This record gives sequence, C-alpha cells and structure tokens, in this order.
Amino acid sequence: MKRLKKTFIIGLVMVCAVVSMMFLGSLGPKRAENAVIPEDPPAGITDAPATEKSREPVFPPPQDSDSALPDGDAEARMPLMATPHFAMEEYQCDCAGYCDGWPCVVEPELLEKIEALRCYFGRPVIITSGVRCEARNEEVGGVSWSFHKRGCAADLYCPGVGVGDLAAGAKDCGLNVLPYYSSGYIHVEI
Repeated sequence: MKRLKKTFIIGLVMVCAVVSMMFLGSLGPKRAENAVIPEDPPAGITDAPATEKSREPVFPPPQDSDSALPDGDAEARMPLMATPHFAMEEYQCDCAGYCDGWPCVVEPELLEKIEALRCYFGRPVIITSGVRCEARNEEVGGVSWSFHKRGCAADLYCPGVGVGDLAAGAKDCGLNVLPYYSSGYIHVEI
C-alpha cells in the first residue's frame, strides 16, 4: 500500500510538472518558424520590429514597494514561482529587516516535496515560516541548529486539513515532520 501511495504521489508530481511546463510554454510569444526578422529597420520607420541583436530582455528600474504599478502590467505583478503552486516570496525570511530576506538558499528537494504535499491534498498549503536568519530564529524561539537557517525546513498548514492528516500526508511525500497540534501547523524538513 505504501509503495502504491509513493507511486501515486510521484505520478501526481510529474503530472503537475508537465501541466505547469505546458502552461508556462503557452505564455511565451508566438512566432512562425519561417518568420523573417529584418537586419535593420527600413529607413524612416522608427517602430520596426526588433532585430535579433536587440532581443535581450530589458528590465525596468527597481520601484519602491509603495509605488503603484501601471494598469494592465500583469507581468510585473507576477511573483517569481519556486514551483507551480508556490512563489519564492512564500519561503522568504520574515524578519522585517535584519537580513535581505534570503540568508540561505532554499533546498530544491524541500520545494519539490512541499509541492508534492500540495498536490497530494489538492488544496492550498500555507507556509508560515520558510528560511530564517539568525535574528529571526532567535526571535521565534528556534533552536540554534534550526533547519530553517539552512533552507531545509518550513512551517505550514492546510486549511480544512487536520494537523494529523497533514503530518501523515507530509510523511507520505518524504518529509520529516513535527506536528504542533495545539498551534494547528506542522514543521517539515528534509
């Protein structure tokens, strides 16, 4: 039975990955295979298509978080995704300024297994604590050897799923689990 669950989870993760790749691939610009891109724009025309030489991305200057985004700028509002269902910012240290938000790198294995957990339940999983800097770890009473400080742990919950069921699902996804029944969340680590 355990092997069947593991096979199911692996298959589910693979399906999520394929669907995500198909979705992300459909967002890119479409161009016919035989499209001709002129080397130089025709004389007198200033709005000609870009040449291959100028196809490097141009990033806008950084904006203050208080500044408003222009209407219709959906791409600028899109967060950087760690996995199909989780943005990188969900794993960011929430110390409010002791560090730059990334005192360490989040381990890819942790990202994959939390994504598998999300797919396992088919509903949102909320990450309440991802990576932590030393100051934030002390602030929340974390142990000095905390896996959060190495990018190998996260605290999370899933609305509508009990702590016991969530812990069992996390174990099925290959995560080490510490359930906090009274607080309503679990600590997972690799």
